[in-house]
Amino acid sequence: MPAAPNKKLPPAKRLALYRKRAERAGIVRAEVSVPAKDITHIRTLARALREGGALADQLRAQSAQIEKPQIARTGAELVTFLRQGATGGFVIDLPERVVDEPRETGF
Repeated sequence: MPAAPNKKLPPAKRLALYRKRAERAGIVRAEVSVPAKDITHIRTLARALREGGALADQLRAQSAQIEKPQIARTGAELVTFLRQGATGGFVIDLPERVVDEPRETGF
């Protein structure tokens, strides 16, 4: 069991030791400004990410979609994107596109 921090150390020294331990563990302190009603959610998300595991991986994947949303550049990409789940489970049944022959304009 690791030794408890010495309570007789000055606060600045205790804080420096805490930060060094966190840095060695790969933890970085981040300060964010959020509405007061969301602070519980932010703390819960931070705890889940800190603990790691499947939930943390899932949260990282979801946040990647928020950071860099998929952009459909063609109609085919849009249909593929929608079929992958953006529709909330609805089935998209689109008919094949009808391409007519060009008509004579008389020019």
